[in-house]
Amino acid sequence: MSRFSAVKKTWAMCRRLTQQRGGSRVVYFADALYCSAKHGASPENYFVLRFYDLDDRQRRDFLTSGRSKAADAVLNQNAAAEDKRIIGRKEVFNRVFAEMVRRDFLYCPESSREEFELFIKKHPEFIAKPPSGTMGQGIVKMRAEGDCMELYDSCRERGLLLEEIIQQHPELNRINPACVNTVRVNAARGRDGRVRLIGACLKCGGPGAVTDNFHSGGVAYPLDLETGRVTGPGRNNRDAEDFSYHPGTNFYMPGFHLPFWSEVRDCVFKAMDKVPSLGYVGWDIAIGPGGPELVEGNYSWPGGNIIQFDNVGKYPLILECLDGGHGQHTVG
Repeated sequence: MSRFSAVKKTWAMCRRLTQQRGGSRVVYFADALYCSAKHGASPENYFVLRFYDLDDRQRRDFLTSGRSKAADAVLNQNAAAEDKRIIGRKEVFNRVFAEMVRRDFLYCPESSREEFELFIKKHPEFIAKPPSGTMGQGIVKMRAEGDCMELYDSCRERGLLLEEIIQQHPELNRINPACVNTVRVNAARGRDGRVRLIGACLKCGGPGAVTDNFHSGGVAYPLDLETGRVTGPGRNNRDAEDFSYHPGTNFYMPGFHLPFWSEVRDCVFKAMDKVPSLGYVGWDIAIGPGGPELVEGNYSWPGGNIIQFDNVGKYPLILECLDGGHGQHTVG
């Protein structure tokens, strides 16, 4: 994002803040620019991390976009091209992590018509994804109807990855049955080689959403890393209010315990072992009736905002991985 675009986005964000909670747009704007210079905070950091309600001492501990970029440059500086490809290409990811992915999938550019027919016969309704991309862009739910060969040609031409629809655990269906609600766990590998869990959240799709992505209308709820319990209300990236109740189902979230939490944690550590050259990854994990399954990994800036909705900044944990907390890579 250019500096001019960032300033425009900041001004628009401050207008939204004034509309939703009152106060001076100019005061918000000046404070947001200060936070950008002092703490490396993006406009979205300022808004969703509620920097406008924090003092500088509190802001210092949050993993902002600037700090995340600096940390990523160090933690992933020795990332191997193959490990980056595994994370960056969804069809490769599914093959490498097949044991933890579980669901059927078909990468159309490398599949025959016969394989396509068998897949849609078994899964007439499925998820179609572009092989790369972020923020849930391009992911749609499809149903095989009409001329299947025309559908095959279209999917092949668009380079789509087709996946069996994940059946999520009944407890998660209670929250939001419209889409699969996934867990995000960010993990970092320190210079001592030890993997640390940095933060976690439960991502829930908004009303009627196909995906749970935070940038597509989703709401993220903070999770306790030890217990898998929702510790407080959730947030989206459009409203200054918090959401104790899911906006689609009115399900009360604080105190909710995720099933199979110990297995979710184990899944993250096993996944990190599969890409040993990567030092910082955000893992998205679904929880089915039989346990967790990997959805994808996020390499390079893996979403620092949503793992800090417990109002506890995660930057000190990253510093421990970077240099034992001596602060040599601080930003601001």
